[in-house]
Amino acid sequence: MPSKLPKIEKMAQSQVLELLGKLLYVCNSIELKLRWMHKHSGGFWVGKNPKDLLNVVKRSVEQKQKDDKRPLGPVGAEMLDSIYKPRCDKDIDDAEKRGLLVFKIDYKIEGEERLLHAKEKFTKFIDARNYLVHYFARDYDLTNAESCKKARENLQSKSAIIKDAADFFEDDFNMMMACLQGISEKLMKCIASATGCCGGVPARKGGEQRSASEGTTVQGESRSKRRLI
Repeated sequence: MPSKLPKIEKMAQSQVLELLGKLLYVCNSIELKLRWMHKHSGGFWVGKNPKDLLNVVKRSVEQKQKDDKRPLGPVGAEMLDSIYKPRCDKDIDDAEKRGLLVFKIDYKIEGEERLLHAKEKFTKFIDARNYLVHYFARDYDLTNAESCKKARENLQSKSAIIKDAADFFEDDFNMMMACLQGISEKLMKCIASATGCCGGVPARKGGEQRSASEGTTVQGESRSKRRLI
């Protein structure tokens, strides 16, 4: 890209690059929030005995603490399911029938409608992000004022999609973070008092531990209710 440009072209180019940079920053922020929710969405573990189960849980937690290097697009469905889709109790029943110990923690934002909205917004977001990252420079010559104008119009349309996704996932991220903070405080009190229970939430036979956030509801999109389970 030439360093010496007429004043008009240089100003147009700067405006495009500034908007592009802001959008990519927001895209990165959305990705980090989704990866955080995925990492903190709970888990399902089985073991032959208490020691075996503890080792399985520890290995899983250690693995989750590592950054997931997989591209966001291919693992999007897995992430959204882990955040919004409750695990099936049939898995617990099957494990118990086999004489295995089970430990389950589920932090989910419940609601089929919410999951559908999440998938729709994620698909539009990832398409917009991938275009900006991989193809934007191919389609626009930023040394040309007219091309810069078209580029800016395209970025503004992508901005609406990205902002919509950012607002949607920010809402769920904040709710999950606040709820997990509450659960953490209850668990610390539980450990300190050594009562073996947390906020009145019982552990199921086989080792399952239901989240202390069960029943927490907030108003969601289209007046639908969401809750962490």
